[in-house]
Amino acid sequence: MNFIPYFAIFCVFIAAPLIVFGFIYLMRRSKTRLDEMDLKREILELEVRKESLHLETMKEENRKYDRIIEHNIDSSRK
Repeated sequence: MNFIPYFAIFCVFIAAPLIVFGFIYLMRRSKTRLDEMDLKREILELEVRKESLHLETMKEENRKYDRIIEHNIDSSRK
């Protein structure tokens, strides 16, 4: 019994497409992972920016209350 024709059919119809489509699948999956990581990085950058703006707001609010307190202290001394 000669297995070469069966092996050739197996390689042509199963092994070769499996390898080709396997690589295509892996490339798409890695591209999707890369896009996902890029979006996560962008989200983290936005969260950092949000926190920095929140800190700026808190500083400004602190300055405002400091002025109010200083004004009240100056008014009470007079």
